[in-house]
Amino acid sequence: MKITRVTHYVVNVPETRWWWSDDVYGQPEHRRADRGVAEVETDAGIIGLTETNRGTTDAVLEEACTAWVSADVLAVNLARPFSSLPAVFEQAVLDIRGQALGVPIWQLLGGRVRDVVAAAQVTGYKTPENTAEDAIRGWELGFRTYKMKCITSETTPEDRIAYVVDRVEAIHRVLPDMAVRPDIRWRLEQTWVAQELARRLEGHKIDCLESPIARRTTANYPEWRRLRESIAIPIGDHVNAPDLLTVVREGAVDYAIVKGVGALDTVRESYLAHELGLGGSTQTTAYGPAAALAIHVGACMPHLTQPHDLSGAMVWEDTLVNEAFPFADGAFAVPDRPGLGYTLNHNAVNRYLVRKKVFE
Repeated sequence: MKITRVTHYVVNVPETRWWWSDDVYGQPEHRRADRGVAEVETDAGIIGLTETNRGTTDAVLEEACTAWVSADVLAVNLARPFSSLPAVFEQAVLDIRGQALGVPIWQLLGGRVRDVVAAAQVTGYKTPENTAEDAIRGWELGFRTYKMKCITSETTPEDRIAYVVDRVEAIHRVLPDMAVRPDIRWRLEQTWVAQELARRLEGHKIDCLESPIARRTTANYPEWRRLRESIAIPIGDHVNAPDLLTVVREGAVDYAIVKGVGALDTVRESYLAHELGLGGSTQTTAYGPAAALAIHVGACMPHLTQPHDLSGAMVWEDTLVNEAFPFADGAFAVPDRPGLGYTLNHNAVNRYLVRKKVFE
């Protein structure tokens, strides 16, 4: 089964109000950006759907899509990099193979370990008042965990601590049962600052402190362990496969946020984390096509004990796909339809289209 045509659409879909930042902390580059979706057609009449990353250059796109045309979807080995966009190509191939076999993608990833995938409402920088308003909107949609990016222009330890605490308190004044995950992005830097933050957050429902102090290096692993052993709030951080053994040996984290090159790699990393006794999560920010794949992947990840950083199906004005994303009690239902289980909504694509290119 060979690929005969790739149609790539560059689209620009506005984000929903205050998904990332509010009008005070406004960051325009996050509010509106060109992204790409692609339909990959085969000589068997099966069409696979995939999504290209924000910032993919025209040169990389041209090289990759040109290489895909005439590729045998059933013969290519996804364990060996085939193009300059390996994860993007992998999604299209998995979608096509799943449709050909009549099975959902999660069957091709080793099988699901859950029927629903819990997800966090993933947001950016806001004032405490606007954070609370945004959390109420998320709660009404069904989210039960609120992940918020923290610390931008705050320069002193006290200002950084206060910014996080003020937002958490604002949420819990109106939604005491909403779990909060402050994503510090390593900006508290020092252990004592994170310890003081944890002290002020006592009594609050905190999912974890994500990436609280300076990035892990050989020199500061003892500080990560000291922080973890001295506070009651779990510590999470982004950990790739080569570092999983080290973070366990060093006692550095409670939760590992893993994300491989593509779907297969991410599931492999999750199994390794699980075997090492780590829970955690993963993350995806994408339109409907890649958000759908993230649900398949999340269904197969054994270490996924915390809500997935996945709200892409609700972030933009339109998902660009025809099918709905059933969401209830803080979790997305895992689709049982063949392949990805989602098809491109051409009316929506045309509404937000910037340009398109056909490779054949």
